[in-house]
Amino acid sequence: MVDKVVAPLEDGSVCVWDTGTRPGDDATLQGRIVGRSSLGLLSRRGLNASSQNATPQSKATMTETGAIECVSVDSRQRKAFFAVQNILNEVDLNTLQVVSQKTFPFPITVLSEARHPTPLTVGTNMTLHLHDPRDSQASRKQDSSLRCELIGGAALKSDFHRLLTGDHHPSHATLSQPGPLSILHLPTREWDGNGDIWVGGRFTSLLNYDRRVFPKLRGTVHSGARISCLTSLPYPYIPRELDLMRNAALSIADVLAAKSIPGHTIVAAAEYKGKGSLELYGLSSEPAYATLSSDGPGLGSRNTSYQNRQTASSSKLLSVAAHGTRLVFADGDGNLKWVERDGVTQVRSYNINQAAHEPYAYDAGNYGLFANPTEEPGHGDIVQKIVPTHGSGGGDEDRRANQDNLLLWTGDGRLGLLGFGAPAWEQSAFEERAESAEEASRLDAERQYGQTMRRALERQADEVRFVRGLGLGFGFGFQNG
Repeated sequence: MVDKVVAPLEDGSVCVWDTGTRPGDDATLQGRIVGRSSLGLLSRRGLNASSQNATPQSKATMTETGAIECVSVDSRQRKAFFAVQNILNEVDLNTLQVVSQKTFPFPITVLSEARHPTPLTVGTNMTLHLHDPRDSQASRKQDSSLRCELIGGAALKSDFHRLLTGDHHPSHATLSQPGPLSILHLPTREWDGNGDIWVGGRFTSLLNYDRRVFPKLRGTVHSGARISCLTSLPYPYIPRELDLMRNAALSIADVLAAKSIPGHTIVAAAEYKGKGSLELYGLSSEPAYATLSSDGPGLGSRNTSYQNRQTASSSKLLSVAAHGTRLVFADGDGNLKWVERDGVTQVRSYNINQAAHEPYAYDAGNYGLFANPTEEPGHGDIVQKIVPTHGSGGGDEDRRANQDNLLLWTGDGRLGLLGFGAPAWEQSAFEERAESAEEASRLDAERQYGQTMRRALERQADEVRFVRGLGLGFGFGFQNG
């Protein structure tokens, strides 16, 4: 269960909110800021916080790479990892101080989940690394020469470096195509012939690595789409041919036999030829039911994967998550859609722009509230990251329907909560109160500037859509990273 939200702000600070989802929590705690670090903690601009240029410089530093998966929290160790440009910051959540930093050869574009003692997987624009916070010295020496190896002749310089250092096992994987955007760590399970790490991004294949033989690439699965987000379900993939709704000739015994096969399902949100693609890939210890198995790098059978590229969305899919017994995904038009695990059957939908001016009680019981309600919402908001406040694996039998909320992160950096039922908090709980008249004036100026820029971008987007509608061959979409 998620009871705290940790996120970096554009001024370089780290902020912690209370979701108030624990049993017995006071409803007035929901959305309250319970901790905030000093300004410029991550952007290193805090020493000159009084300067008028400090905030713009911090914002430029924090948003330069545009990474979406740039935060990873280890709840067991109470530590969080923040990627800013090519630096990985390790922050102690008890003190909100940086305890260690590591520099990578290229800008960091994605972080995996952090779960002690499993190493963190760090993806840069050109490489993948396994990062163990307990071992920083040895890897730091290799990273210092990695950039020149990749740029100035990988084969010769790399071999010469290994000859001098005695290291015959590189600590990084070099990508043949740049742009990883999502890294999925499969949960702890018995060995089933599938690797532990899956990587998706601007390239059109899923990359699979086994942590025991990293950085060797174990296999690839061709998708044809560009992946924005990966998640997994702790259930086997059920082919559509075994759906009783589509095949009445099936017996219940056939369906139960398929569901009893051990395995997991990888779910991907992607973009294919300008449209959204929701993709399912089966993983199992039995090759016939596995997208990738130890028997070979190719598909186990034609019934081990499915791509919904017809009804998912007319725009790029940006994020996907398991929400109870269903899947929820966000697209480039601001829509959130819930579908069954078959990836097709739609249950409900919700648009964050249509209800932006009414935080409560809309869309048949949905409610939402963004963390900065004083900023006038626009009509071009998109959700780029979805985090359920409850896990997807079940086990929370005592949860209430109005507690199974979704944390949303929008393209312009706003944080929100979307749920069901009656809201349990007041809007004022999210508002930051100005300490002085000067501070209030500054916040008002920033708000007006943001509204002006939003309207300009919306007009530009409308013009692009109009030109595209004329059939002139232009494409338009939102880009992660």
